[in-house]
Amino acid sequence: MKSIAFIKREAVNWILILLPFIYLIVVYDRLPPFNPFPLNWEQSIYYLLIFNTSVSVLGYLWLLIKPEIVPKTTLHGNPKILYRIKTLIICYISLLSLTYISENIGISFNWSKIGHILAMGFVMVFGNIYPTIRFNYVIGIKNAWTLSNEQIWNKTHRFAGKVAFLGGLIGALYGILFDPFPVPYMPVFWVGYIFLLYLIPTIYSYLVFKKLQLDHPEASNH
Repeated sequence: MKSIAFIKREAVNWILILLPFIYLIVVYDRLPPFNPFPLNWEQSIYYLLIFNTSVSVLGYLWLLIKPEIVPKTTLHGNPKILYRIKTLIICYISLLSLTYISENIGISFNWSKIGHILAMGFVMVFGNIYPTIRFNYVIGIKNAWTLSNEQIWNKTHRFAGKVAFLGGLIGALYGILFDPFPVPYMPVFWVGYIFLLYLIPTIYSYLVFKKLQLDHPEASNH
């Protein structure tokens, strides 16, 4: 029975991982023939698909196996959160693969803009999920300060939710109103922007830790 329940629960994730390959098979006659050597730009669609699928599979396996080998936490009492995060990550990567395949078969859309908006939408959705992630050793903003105290964890993730949602919304609106990649180095800027949305809550967790130390020195160790 457990095996059947597992298959029913995870089937959506497996389909999402395979979806770009199914799409690729359907439109294969409109793409350059697959030839792994020599490496060239024509083959980039296949390189990207292999890379994205590897990230999806490795991330999926990590989120599937790690909860089974870490100490029991509040996460184990609410497995739906972990399942939602797995599905969200896989869905986003699969959508990126689908947009890139569509661009390569000549479907006329601004795919770089769509990819950017999808990325910012992913950040916004994660912003909604952050406050629901309870203290655990598997997912979330894990650092020396959040893992030292459940109160710091909860405050940090509530704050991170607001930062991620607002940051994702600003990025998405920018992508809708303007060209998100007006110059070649803009992808580096957006990677830095995403990193900043993670760095701000990390700094906040340290500040909460220091405040808790000053107000209740005995509580900062629990």
